[in-house]
Amino acid sequence: MGGNRLDCAIPASYRDPAGFVIHHEGSYKRVVTSRGIDDYDYFVKSGLSEDLVSRGLLVDHYEEPAPRDAPDWARLLVPEQIPFISYPYEWSFDELRDAALLTLAVQSLALERGLTLKDASACNVQFRGAKPVFIDTLSFQRYDGGPWAAYEQFCKQFLGPLLLMRYRWPDAARYLRADLEGFDIGQVSRMLPLRTYLKGGPLLHIHLHARATRRRPIGRNGAPPGSEAGLRNLIASLRHTVERIRTPIHPGAWEGYYEQGRFYPPGAQESKRQGVTALAEHTRASVVFDLGANTGVYSREMAAAGATCVAFDSDSGCVNRLYLEERDKSPSRILPLVMDLANPSPALGFELRGTLSLFERPQADLVLCLALLHHLRVSANLPFARIAEFLARLGRWLLIEFVPISDPAVETLTRRQADFEDYSLPGFLESFSMHFRLHASRRVAATERTLYLFERCRCPA
Repeated sequence: MGGNRLDCAIPASYRDPAGFVIHHEGSYKRVVTSRGIDDYDYFVKSGLSEDLVSRGLLVDHYEEPAPRDAPDWARLLVPEQIPFISYPYEWSFDELRDAALLTLAVQSLALERGLTLKDASACNVQFRGAKPVFIDTLSFQRYDGGPWAAYEQFCKQFLGPLLLMRYRWPDAARYLRADLEGFDIGQVSRMLPLRTYLKGGPLLHIHLHARATRRRPIGRNGAPPGSEAGLRNLIASLRHTVERIRTPIHPGAWEGYYEQGRFYPPGAQESKRQGVTALAEHTRASVVFDLGANTGVYSREMAAAGATCVAFDSDSGCVNRLYLEERDKSPSRILPLVMDLANPSPALGFELRGTLSLFERPQADLVLCLALLHHLRVSANLPFARIAEFLARLGRWLLIEFVPISDPAVETLTRRQADFEDYSLPGFLESFSMHFRLHASRRVAATERTLYLFERCRCPA
């Protein structure tokens, strides 16, 4: 591994001359270059690094000797490894808001030590369970006065999306997939309702900011000029604005699914819970994907058993509710994410290597697919064979609930059962046998539903 050999460098990590991220010996590591060593050493000696880590705001790290044949590698850092990388377009409203507030808290503490954040990318934040943490050790540089260089980026990647989620549509953050740089401030200003002109934060940081950016009379990167005191006031104003954005009302129809006992006669939910727990115990899974997690009923069962769980659901209201319930727990073992499994997160960015697709991220030991199969087959019109192939790419074990076409839950999705000729138990088992080996099954009491535990096999597709 040498300084000119970047075959282990992460393709998305190329913009900062102060350093880059590599993947080496099974771990992600951060290289500090000769361009970044002065700011990094100041960051450590100032005590800011230790302070942020002790507060739980920044990932900890240790140093390894840099290779001798890499003269430009001044330091080699091994940070705490984040189990599952996620992206802003997969976060719910309060996840994005907490990531924004974390960024502002880090910036405020940096100023107290004579440092500032040179960027405010939302991707500088990741989640340990349901707790946000800052991950970019090289975002810090000595503050030399003047405006905050990251101001416009903060507004594009945090404030603008949050306001659109509040005032236009709760799923606005999903459209960050279309532009990883964030929402154009002028477009945000035009899309927000007129009443936001009467609110100080949106008026100052979006509407007047957009007008000033068009005219470009102000500081670099759209940042308003000012002294250190002015910068402190700016950060305080941004924090006040973000804190006052109310959580939007989500129009989703599934948030009360389990509480209302929809499609489950008396005794069925308890039978299903016992069946899921018993079958999952057989896998001894450390990492679980809960697909179609809803509000996390079964994610919590897995977490209580000691597993780390990534809970996916397309209903952002369900995801946000689960996040709010989990974020104050210690430790937090559940990471709730917004994702439509019929349209999962792809690789994005330059050369399609700026982000990781769902398939490029770590696999699970166990994949839960409960009360989801019929949505994928009927609502998304995906054949069983394609669904089986998709699920086989996500993890070793699969615990799936088969809901027959005669079930009331399927009848709510379609009255054209004849269009789904393969929707039968034999069709389901035949399709899944191409990728999995059946280990066990368990009937859900008082229903025609059945839980199946499969193990992925090496059979050719």
